[in-house]
Amino acid sequence: MTSSRTPLIIAVVLCSAAASSLHAQPAEPEAFVVRHAALAITLDYPAHSLAGSMTLDLENWTKSPASRVSLLLNRLMEVSGVSDGVGKPLRFSQDVVRFRDDPMRQVTQVIVDLAPVAPGARASIRVDYAGNLVGYTEIGWLYVKDHIDTAFSIIRADALAFPEVGGVHDAANRRRPGADFTYQASVRAPAGYLVATGGISSRVVNTDGTLTWNYTSQGASPFLNIAIARFDTLSENGVRLFYFPEDSIGARRLMKATQSALMLLGQWFGPLHSRPSLTVTEIPDGWGSQADLVGGIIQTASAFRDAGHLGELYHELSHLWNVPDLDKPSPRWNEGLAMLVEHLLKESVDHWTKRADVTARLLDRAKKFIATDSAARRVPFIEYGSAKMTDWSYSVGELMFATLYDLVGQEEFNRIIGGYYQRFASGGTTRGFIEFARRSSTHDLGRFFDDWLLTTGWTALVEIATTPVELANHYRR
Repeated sequence: MTSSRTPLIIAVVLCSAAASSLHAQPAEPEAFVVRHAALAITLDYPAHSLAGSMTLDLENWTKSPASRVSLLLNRLMEVSGVSDGVGKPLRFSQDVVRFRDDPMRQVTQVIVDLAPVAPGARASIRVDYAGNLVGYTEIGWLYVKDHIDTAFSIIRADALAFPEVGGVHDAANRRRPGADFTYQASVRAPAGYLVATGGISSRVVNTDGTLTWNYTSQGASPFLNIAIARFDTLSENGVRLFYFPEDSIGARRLMKATQSALMLLGQWFGPLHSRPSLTVTEIPDGWGSQADLVGGIIQTASAFRDAGHLGELYHELSHLWNVPDLDKPSPRWNEGLAMLVEHLLKESVDHWTKRADVTARLLDRAKKFIATDSAARRVPFIEYGSAKMTDWSYSVGELMFATLYDLVGQEEFNRIIGGYYQRFASGGTTRGFIEFARRSSTHDLGRFFDDWLLTTGWTALVEIATTPVELANHYRR
């Protein structure tokens, strides 16, 4: 009896050891990035599902040949076939799996075998898939409640509504270089529904009465977001606005505010790198806003329904003057900058007078952060991405940029921020921004950036400051 059990016990121990060893090994990021994507889908409202294909132009960014790519898809979707650029079927496997470093997050992982792709070379694959779309609220992504619904649907990477290159290890995915991509999108929907995303659009009436909407991007974008609803539209000076019919008054107000904000941002930071051709799409509250000049802006309904929420739109518009972020993972200090610019625009466009009160509350919040979380004194801002502390990039970042604004004044602040955008069109890093700001300023900003970005020196200043003005005065000594 003892002898019959022993091999089983040994096997279990060995398997456990092997599993522990596997999870202890650092995961490597996928060898491919997407350079072009072509999505073609049909919505099935009664079944709350979609079906179609995604063609991906993949580039091997590594220094070694690669012959396998991992794709991620929504957990209730399934791939029916994968083929190469000439239509030859490719071998693949798929399974619903958990993320290794986030076990509550489940996805359909599709492993595709390729002919070896040399470093820097490309390969094209087509993925045919279908299934139901569900969100990811159970893992804390409360804004990702995506589903196919007659009231409103959104097709985006957040819910993996189409195949995305990636492995089941979030930390490894973050180490893969970012790559904007061009896209084509074709969506077949019932008559009466409008399909909204960034790009040049056309539509075709099908024999069954449905419409196929086609979009081609006017450049590369970091994302593809497609919203489908019974929208109405407005268009003015390169801005195209999709909105819910019940919000028509707010849509006109928002269009006017958008035009004013874009004009001011151009005056402050210089012209955009390409002529404005911007799509702004209303989405329900709680679904998360996002902005890119090519991919467009998805903006929650609150900004349409309440003039007091226009700051949310200004925040997203300000991101159009951000350079591509080459830090991986990013500390996301651009969010703090966007918070400050949002408030500066509210002052100029809406004659808002509460910015000093907001900055005072930021100081109080930072004090509480320092008092209740040891990470405030331990982790410098530049490491917020790797430490998964980017929730603090908004408030700490705004306090940092508000201090810089008070220190150098509006004219020099605009010259630093605008100059960085104009100089680093292809992308930049935190350290690159620091060096540019130091060279561009009439003030010695070395100590300032050491305190706020490279070390946690800012915490000592915030702890003893009684007003935000004292933070800027510290660097005038």
